Amino acid sequence: MNELTMKYFFTGLVLMLGFNIYAQNMSAEPVAGKNTTRKVIQNHLVYPESALAAKKNGKVTVYFDVDKDGIASNYTVRECFDEECCAEAIRLVKQILWIPAKKDGIPIPSKHEYTVEFSAKAYNKMYSKSPKIKVPLDDYKVKNDNKVYELEELTMAPRPYFSNPNATLNGYFRSELRYPEQAKELEISGTVILSFTIETDGTVANITVDKSVGGGCDNEAVRLVQELLWIPGMIDDSLVRTKYQQEITFQFGERNYHDGNTY
Repeated sequence: MNELTMKYFFTGLVLMLGFNIYAQNMSAEPVAGKNTTRKVIQNHLVYPESALAAKKNGKVTVYFDVDKDGIASNYTVRECFDEECCAEAIRLVKQILWIPAKKDGIPIPSKHEYTVEFSAKAYNKMYSKSPKIKVPLDDYKVKNDNKVYELEELTMAPRPYFSNPNATLNGYFRSELRYPEQAKELEISGTVILSFTIETDGTVANITVDKSVGGGCDNEAVRLVQELLWIPGMIDDSLVRTKYQQEITFQFGERNYHDGNTY
């Protein structure tokens, strides 16, 4: 084995050992990944009206415990620039599902934190042209146990919410799906399967890919689901968080209704 080969061998060995140590020892992480979770938090944030009018800006760090099963509890805020913004930050962080911390490959309880940023200027810019749509849920109670329920536990299952009463979920996917460029080039077809939670305000969080297609299709499926609103699931007369799974099919050779082309 020459000197150059030895160098690459030992470099690869160090990287492999480093990765293995990282996999064995890691802090708690959102099940949907850091980037997707950050985008969801940003999209779901509802700026308190008084803070928005006063152009109050700041960051709220929420502290909490994550047990060895990934269950979070004991949410607290130590510093608060606005009480309503702190309450909103806690509401958002409570939506996040977690992969527990590990030590030597074994799940362990840990303390964690998550920071939510409030920027009145960015919020106004985001919604100045197209105000945030809210699902009409004022007449319903919310079950405040923060548990994520299975479909079979519900009295009424979630259903998509559209401002147009004639719209359907399949119609939404067919009209809004944008076939990824890489998938077109490689003529990729297939069905992406996503799991996520439908929150009590009708928004979607904790998106994970159960079945991947590749070629950019996974990211496009996540985008489509992120933009959906739902009438949440119910138990008796109360809204609850619900675990849901959705299939989105990418069929090369069929007309794409978003741009009118056939791929």
